[in-house]
Parts: sequence; structure tokens; C-alpha cells
Amino acid sequence: MTFNKYFVFVPKALEQDGQQMNEWTSDKETQRQAMVEQAQQQGGC
Repeated sequence: MTFNKYFVFVPKALEQDGQQMNEWTSDKETQRQAMVEQAQQQGGC
């Protein structure tokens, strides 16, 4: 990533990695929500 006074330049490869990270985070969030729902149904906290 390169900074100058007016712009931030981000290489294309980093953008693709960011999209993959967002997908991974989304999958983990979906799993977390399912586990929370299951715990609530079982009478957890």
C-alpha cells in the first residue's frame, strides 16, 4: 500500500485477499450465530 498526500493506492492482490477474508469472517459469524441459537434452545446462559 502506498500513501501520498491525497490518495491511498492499494494493489489489486490485497483487495482480493480482503474479499477472501470477508468471506471467511462471514462464515465464522454464521457458525457463531448457529452455536448461540443452539445454546439458547438448550437453556444455556
